[in-house]
Amino acid sequence: MKMCNSEAMKAVKELEEKRKNIIYVENTQSRVSYKEGEEMLITEYDYLTTRSALAEIDGKIRKIKHALAICNCTAVVDDFCITIGEALVYLAQLNAEYRQINALGANCKLSRRITANGVLEYTECLYDPDEATRQAEALHSKICKLQVAIDRANLTNYIEV
Repeated sequence: MKMCNSEAMKAVKELEEKRKNIIYVENTQSRVSYKEGEEMLITEYDYLTTRSALAEIDGKIRKIKHALAICNCTAVVDDFCITIGEALVYLAQLNAEYRQINALGANCKLSRRITANGVLEYTECLYDPDEATRQAEALHSKICKLQVAIDRANLTNYIEV
């Protein structure tokens, strides 16, 4: 069955949710408590059936994730000439750089304070905070463009599962 990367990622999420629900049922129905002299309530839980269902779901998840991994290593993101996998790593790097530069832009070029013993202390940035702010804005724009390009690639590249 062919599906785009976005559909595949949603399918994995659905399968993981189904797996989580099966485990929840297993955890709540795999044991019963009863008092002496009372009849034990029988649940619908079956160990082997549950193991089989989980194994089937895990197999589907593996297959989809493997196909996605191959696609991420081969499909190129338009406008950036890098694979989806590289783009995801690049996106994380850009976000980390953005957070750092944005924090630098929040500093004042020169600030002063009075220390606990009454001495006037100055702190001066060794860079231009306004330039850091401009660079942070440019980085944010690049991050947005890259994210849109990744999203487009995930919608236009198809995998066979």
